[in-house]
Amino acid sequence: MTENEPTETSGDPPHLAAVSDGDVAALEAELADRGEAYARVTIVRREPPVSANVGDRAVVTGDGELHGWIGGAACAQTTAISEAKAAIDDGKPRLVGIAPDPDEVDRPGLEAFPMHCHSEGVLELFVEPVNPTPELLIVGDSPVARSLTRIAGELAVDVVLVDPDAGDDHAADRVIESTDPDAVADAVGRSPLVVVASMGKYDARGVAAGVAADASYVGLVASDTRSGEVIERAATVLDTDPERVRGAVTNPAGVDVEAYTPAEIAVSILAEVVDARAAAATTASHPRRSPVGEESATEDGANTEETSESRNGADSGESTRDAAEDETATPELATDPVCGMTADPETAPAVEHGGETYYFCCEGCADSFRAEPESYLEREAA
Repeated sequence: MTENEPTETSGDPPHLAAVSDGDVAALEAELADRGEAYARVTIVRREPPVSANVGDRAVVTGDGELHGWIGGAACAQTTAISEAKAAIDDGKPRLVGIAPDPDEVDRPGLEAFPMHCHSEGVLELFVEPVNPTPELLIVGDSPVARSLTRIAGELAVDVVLVDPDAGDDHAADRVIESTDPDAVADAVGRSPLVVVASMGKYDARGVAAGVAADASYVGLVASDTRSGEVIERAATVLDTDPERVRGAVTNPAGVDVEAYTPAEIAVSILAEVVDARAAAATTASHPRRSPVGEESATEDGANTEETSESRNGADSGESTRDAAEDETATPELATDPVCGMTADPETAPAVEHGGETYYFCCEGCADSFRAEPESYLEREAA
């Protein structure tokens, strides 16, 4: 077997087995189709002995699964995964160096990490996050909805309009003609941003669609009185607790500014959408939707009132975002006393010493600790 031939080392979990470039490309296409965030990891420099070549690449999914080939060293894989997840979260690419002596590769623009595995060698990786373009789902054909559709085209979003009578006179990227909540939820990607502004025509169905699609933001353009009715009807459509729906909805939608015309109201809503989009970017890789009950045949009433009270939804929006962050909180991680990397206690190798349990990024670090535990503990204490 040659030095550069991909292998799966005995310490590697099964999902780290080498796959071909075609497999990696196919996985990227699949993730893109599903609207899932991931990171592309490419080797841009190497010094032997390492079992990888410049140009070898892998994909790291949002949940930390590595698919592809960047060499068999567990230290390199662990670093690639942790840096890829960080890149997905903050949306920033990074150049990563892994070497026995990190100072030798450390330079501006590169983040250096130690190579503690027995294979040694040097790797430099370019980690590139690939986050899907969020979808902005606008429900309705009201003047506010039309202004939203037109102005939102300037933002980095895919504008999707829900309007059975849209015709060709619209600025949306695509149109969904059905108002059935399940059909709308199935037609959009992961965690869309939703603004419901049909002014009573099918507001409840629009809110229900947003909840069914696990939208990161559901803004409702309605008065306080009508919003309560819409939420109750949406809960009936979903066959769920009204509190679940109420907790997901921001009403009145938009930031608190003196907005009265449809265009002004649209601008205030889009300002809130931009903030919600930034918060949603860190949760793009989480499961998409919760099961909902059978759809009710109930349609919204014929109330067509239009109001300028579509502002100051910040308090409700913040509580919704805080709840989402609590549900997706990262479990507490341990610190590897050998290399300083983080380790997940649920899956990491562990060593008992002196009545304490220590966790490691890989079996190589665990073996090093077993051989000389006191030296590492003294260094950690210092």
